[in-house]
Amino acid sequence: MDHHHHGHEFDYDRMAEMREKTIDVQSVIDFMHIKQGERIADVGSGDGYYSMLLAPKCSKVYSIDISKNGIERENKKIKEKKILNVETILEDMCKMEKIPEVDRVFFSTSFHDFPCMDEIIQKFSQKNKPVFTLLEFKKDSTLGPPSEIKLSPEELNAIFSRNNYVRSDIKFFDHHYIANYSFHKSTN
Repeated sequence: MDHHHHGHEFDYDRMAEMREKTIDVQSVIDFMHIKQGERIADVGSGDGYYSMLLAPKCSKVYSIDISKNGIERENKKIKEKKILNVETILEDMCKMEKIPEVDRVFFSTSFHDFPCMDEIIQKFSQKNKPVFTLLEFKKDSTLGPPSEIKLSPEELNAIFSRNNYVRSDIKFFDHHYIANYSFHKSTN
């Protein structure tokens, strides 16, 4: 039995139901302004909910998650829907060495879970400098993990700016916010 990093196996059906109630998924997708040829890594992809929505809009999605259950569920959906451009990767992002080269890295309420945030940014930035799009819980939201685990926009800015990324835009929802970060050559 493999456990997700804060020690619980996700209830994916309950999560999907919550997601539909609490977030306008279409405006999350719209916020990204995905370009046609984009390759996207969906990190902490769970059962591939967002990967499936991103697939028709871009050339390739790498769906990366540590949960065997999540990846198996996603593989089933990919088969059923005959989606050809989503590749699932069962890996611990913190230990992963073969990093796909992508134009965008997407996290749907998963970034706060990683003990290796800086390393993830650096790993994806080795070859090219992708845009990072992060959907996170607001600190004061009743949803999600305890507030000390959640990342405020300021905390997110601090993590990304020390890795030479700068926030290009942000949008607030009832319980969440979404932000884009782009590489910013340091001028020192």
